[in-house]
Amino acid sequence: MNWKNFFRTIVVMWGTFLLYKTVTLSLLYTLPNLQSKPYYEFIYFLIVTVISIFIVRLAKNLFGIEINFSPVIKKRKKTIFIFVIPFILYGIDFIGGIADIFRQPIYLIIVSFASALGAGLFEEIRDRGFGTIGFNNSFPNSKWKPLIIAFCTSFLFCTTHYLNLLMPIAPSLEAVNQQVIYTFFLGMVFSVLSMRTGTIFYAILFHSMNNLVPWTPTSDLSSVSSWSNLLIIYGLVPLLYTLWCLRPSKEIQINNS
Repeated sequence: MNWKNFFRTIVVMWGTFLLYKTVTLSLLYTLPNLQSKPYYEFIYFLIVTVISIFIVRLAKNLFGIEINFSPVIKKRKKTIFIFVIPFILYGIDFIGGIADIFRQPIYLIIVSFASALGAGLFEEIRDRGFGTIGFNNSFPNSKWKPLIIAFCTSFLFCTTHYLNLLMPIAPSLEAVNQQVIYTFFLGMVFSVLSMRTGTIFYAILFHSMNNLVPWTPTSDLSSVSSWSNLLIIYGLVPLLYTLWCLRPSKEIQINNS
């Protein structure tokens, strides 16, 4: 076990998130009602893009490995079926809701895409990109290593959402608890996509699809869902999918670069 790389990975993952959160919260509390303005999403996109570039460079400097963004899959026949479950869970809703996006004025369409893409890029670069590389260089090789990496990155990914309680217009604690559980299993699915393909391209794609909703002044607020629906459809199904796709007999591609 390389403890230095382990703690370094955690510090960078949480540190870059805290940097993003500190900057955005400072803006939101300094400029009243900014959270309810559509142009905040452009500010958010700019902030997370700059931090994402910084994370990409850190991966190269700390581990000597570049995060792979290429859509090319080397062993396509062996990986094509891993897209079925993510498409059912997140792609169908995207297709069903895309019409509502394009009914908006053009500037709100751009805002909606900027918000979704910003989250997809930042969180996947940080978690499935840097996090996967970092933990891969932390744990000794074993047949369970891919599952351990998926668990660690997903846990760090989901727990960051508790800081949403600090936002000026904050969701309820129950809504955030549901968001944390949902994003933990979401992260597990995206770990499968990144480790089975060797690129974070598809994790970014599905993440952005999952986050794309029509912009409204309260679009950042989380609604409370049915716990049974959440735990079974968006919990149990992704868990079984992850256990199957990252089982010891499967070939894993941590990074193609």
